[in-house]
Amino acid sequence: MKFETQFTRDFIKRSLPAGARRVLEIGCGSGELAASLLQDGVSLIAIDNDADFIAAARGLGVDARIAAWPDFEGGLFDAVLFTRSLHHMHPLDKAVQRAADTLVIGGRLIVEDFAYETADEKTLQWFANVIDQLDGADLLVKGDDFLSTLRSRNETLKIWRENHESGLHTAANVFAEIRRVFGETRCEEAAYYFRYLSRAIVPNADRDKVLQDLAKQETELIARGTILALGRRFVAERWK
Repeated sequence: MKFETQFTRDFIKRSLPAGARRVLEIGCGSGELAASLLQDGVSLIAIDNDADFIAAARGLGVDARIAAWPDFEGGLFDAVLFTRSLHHMHPLDKAVQRAADTLVIGGRLIVEDFAYETADEKTLQWFANVIDQLDGADLLVKGDDFLSTLRSRNETLKIWRENHESGLHTAANVFAEIRRVFGETRCEEAAYYFRYLSRAIVPNADRDKVLQDLAKQETELIARGTILALGRRFVAERWK
């Protein structure tokens, strides 16, 4: 299992309601997370609107279906997962309300996402330094325009925003909408910058170790207040 999949899986596992049996993942990608959850005996349906992703997920034994949210009809679930997908959903209010309506009483909405709007110059300079160090150790593939642009340290924050603001919901808006629909909502910060490097590690490197070390570094620096956390996780329960 890839490190980034394990990182998400650990969060999902501790957030599922006790005895959860029927789970819906919205935005499943190529299905690695869904396949890992199936190993725990969960009955899971995964949806995505990308046919190639669905084919890959089915290849892993996942009940994956091509569908766009909130149009999917699949009955009631013990948990609904948005795994780095809710920031893309339009309109946001309907996406969250439909998730609530899809849950059984006592079911949980579990969201993993990011607060791109909170990135500041200090944190992006740290990330640029990380990119420099990995590249200096010959651990990064060449030609990633976004990572190269961040390394230039020229209007870094402006470039970051230009790469993230088009059509994406902020984490603040996502959190507010979940609270509007569900009421009490648990929010936690998490490491996330390591995900930008998940496809940039050279093939002959121990990519999982590289990403694990970076996520650990992120977590420690967040705890100290040295950098701002990018990752956001939300958990809310349907009460009625």
